[in-house]
Amino acid sequence: MAYINRLLTGEWVDPVTRLPNEEFAKEIIAELENSKELFYLMRIDLDFPASNDDVSKFVLSRVSSVIKHSVRIPKDFVCKVGDKSFGVVLHGITDAELNKISQRITDSLQYLLLTYGSEKIQIDCNIDIKTVGGAR
Repeated sequence: MAYINRLLTGEWVDPVTRLPNEEFAKEIIAELENSKELFYLMRIDLDFPASNDDVSKFVLSRVSSVIKHSVRIPKDFVCKVGDKSFGVVLHGITDAELNKISQRITDSLQYLLLTYGSEKIQIDCNIDIKTVGGAR
């Protein structure tokens, strides 16, 4: 219940993306490491130009929406895990499905051209996937 309380009070919610934050992700990943079930962790690191903090916040809020719409809602879980990084916890997925989701996120972000004032912002990303859990 403490997990839910910290989410509901906003303690574990990123104020820009409205996603669970890095502290929450660390707690969940620690739990998953001891799971008998196998989970995949996808880390999405972004690279984009931003002239100031407002531009960065604008981009991160838009990117969070793109990522949320690229995964299997409600089965996959999206978190903000760094300044320009997101994490996705996936379960019960084949390698082919995992690769399809990864490619969909990459394509969606590459084709996303954001405009903030006179700035045109192109986003590059790097996706790293690892497994946790699966202990027998």
